[in-house]
Amino acid sequence: MVSRPQHSFTRKPNLADLKAAGHDMLRLVNRRILLSILSDRQPISRAEIAKISGLNKATISTITGELLKDLCIIEEGSGRTTPIGGKPPTPLRLNSKRFGLFGLDIRADETILALSDFNNRIVARVSYETGSEPTAFLNKIGKEMRKLRTKHDSFIEFPGIGVSLPGVVDNHTGKFLLSVVLPWRDVPVVHLLEKATSLPVIIDNSARCSALAEIWHGKTQYAHVRNLLYVSVSTGLACGIVIDGGLYRGGNNTAGQFGHIPIDLNGNECRCGQRGCWDLYASDKATLKRYAELRRTNGKRISTMRKLVELVDAGDQAATEAVRETARYLGIGITGLINGLDPEVVVIGGEITKVWGLIEPFIVEETKRNLLAPRSHSVPIRPSAFEVRPSLKGALTLIQNSLLSVPHMG
Repeated sequence: MVSRPQHSFTRKPNLADLKAAGHDMLRLVNRRILLSILSDRQPISRAEIAKISGLNKATISTITGELLKDLCIIEEGSGRTTPIGGKPPTPLRLNSKRFGLFGLDIRADETILALSDFNNRIVARVSYETGSEPTAFLNKIGKEMRKLRTKHDSFIEFPGIGVSLPGVVDNHTGKFLLSVVLPWRDVPVVHLLEKATSLPVIIDNSARCSALAEIWHGKTQYAHVRNLLYVSVSTGLACGIVIDGGLYRGGNNTAGQFGHIPIDLNGNECRCGQRGCWDLYASDKATLKRYAELRRTNGKRISTMRKLVELVDAGDQAATEAVRETARYLGIGITGLINGLDPEVVVIGGEITKVWGLIEPFIVEETKRNLLAPRSHSVPIRPSAFEVRPSLKGALTLIQNSLLSVPHMG
């Protein structure tokens, strides 16, 4: 029987709140607080952990002793001598070999399987063409994971597999329900992978995985951010929402499908069946279509956003105009989301961000013109912290999140 990670622990801890709440925390919560602090601040001494967490020295000593015994952390060696000549602190850090984390990033065309250590360093990465028959494909992936476990047997434990999927998922049943880009329907991904690997599996959609990666591993400027909106621009358009440090999934696990909110009721029919969806104007598919229409006279065809970005860098006027128009539509949609969700920061991910200097002014111009609250004009809009596959980093983070996150303390 596969032992699944605890899904009730969904938030990155708010270190600013720990002093007030830390002294009464249960043993498990205290362990996770310490592990999370180590993950963010390592190497770090016991005294520094006590200062950040508000836990007393005896509690810190007890918990670090348990974590050392469980091989979750290691002592790095002697620290620097203190100014008054006392005993030097001994820095602690996570034991990178304690856990091997599997991440699987499934897209319509390509799937990437990665294995990382407990310190988020990827030690293995393999890509595959995504199979049209999900059962056979996931069984194949399961075999590859078993091979990687054998090859990387220096890890003490493999706690699970995080899976990023390009569409609507049901986290409770473990099913991938549907997608406008991948022709899989009602696929029991969790069941199939758990059966193939005997490891627990957590799934989520790519936009939410990307948002989770940003909040856990983004630039240091996100260290105190608790509310974040992630806009994933790829073949389709979707969003991930972080509220108070945790992913917001909604009542039926479908939150974030803002790409299918109509912005033009008289627009063309979308792949989802509605008309005038934001996806039709701001996705990579929309940008490529716009470029094809602008270059119709000479019949030049571009099939990927990566190639289109290269043309922008080369000074192609049609490619530049196509991307600018997409940026305007991104700004229009993001304006509505800022008005409705009031995030602290908006992060945009996708190939289009590689020409950030071109698109940022148009996105910002649209938001400044249409935002309701004056203070919202200062909401920063930034490109993803990850240049390549933030959804893959997010898939790995699903498992790390299950090991380090703590309940909301309010």
